Amino acid sequence: MFAKALLICFVLLLLGFPVQAQDTVASVKSVSGEVSLIRGESVNPAKAGMFLLEGDMLITGTNSSAGVIFLDGTRISIGAESELSISKYRFEPIKQEYSFDIYMKKGSAAYSSGRLGHLAPDSVRFNTPQATVGIRGTTFMVKVE
Repeated sequence: MFAKALLICFVLLLLGFPVQAQDTVASVKSVSGEVSLIRGESVNPAKAGMFLLEGDMLITGTNSSAGVIFLDGTRISIGAESELSISKYRFEPIKQEYSFDIYMKKGSAAYSSGRLGHLAPDSVRFNTPQATVGIRGTTFMVKVE
């Protein structure tokens, strides 16, 4: 039985699904250059495979970038000199509870919606200091100066 559970976890990891505690909302898929993960008071270098939680912030340096994939398949690519925070994330299709709230203080990002954006588009928000983008199951790019 243990071997079967271990095999399932391994297959999920190979497919790109984070296998971690319930608090996990996303994982870092790629890192290029200098990328930091801020969680609470802690600052650590971000690495591919790291799990992300609500409240986490990613900061990219000059000539740096990061790719993030959320549990529902939403993808965000963050460009150089960017700051992006995961304000709120909830994806529970069985309970029909959805929330996706990102805050981008500065920089650039490309967004590609996953299942959450298709199931509950009104639940998705991409916030910047100047505006909020409501997502309607799509792909877009944003630059915040």
